[in-house]
Amino acid sequence: MEIRVPAGADLEAVMALATDLLGPERAGPFVRSHLDRHHVLVAAEDGAVRGVIAYRTDWFQCTFVSLVAVVKDHRQRGVARRLFRAVEEMSPSPRLFSSTEETNGVSIQMHTALGFTPSGHIDNLPQGYRELLFYKRLHP
Repeated sequence: MEIRVPAGADLEAVMALATDLLGPERAGPFVRSHLDRHHVLVAAEDGAVRGVIAYRTDWFQCTFVSLVAVVKDHRQRGVARRLFRAVEEMSPSPRLFSSTEETNGVSIQMHTALGFTPSGHIDNLPQGYRELLFYKRLHP
């Protein structure tokens, strides 16, 4: 499996994965803004996108993973782990944050398995659920 910057042919798959998580109205602007900053990576295998991760490096001088999604039939095969590892390796900060809705048990388990620890929560967001924050200290 190759972790790389998405090519033009990957954009449809990236949009589909983002739309599944964010909905059709938010996915387009979200993906475009991350592509403009070159903060999107894909996991590709046999010419097909198997997962995507979007991140930013300007979140309180830390790196923040704002989206990770894996194609359903490739989940629990290490795709998310490889995507996170790639972001960890290029992070300019030793502090990595991520988040998920409090109702997303699978994502909470994934963050724990990847070495993240709880770091707080955000209430009163538009989606109506509490957003849980996770933190991972990276080695310099």
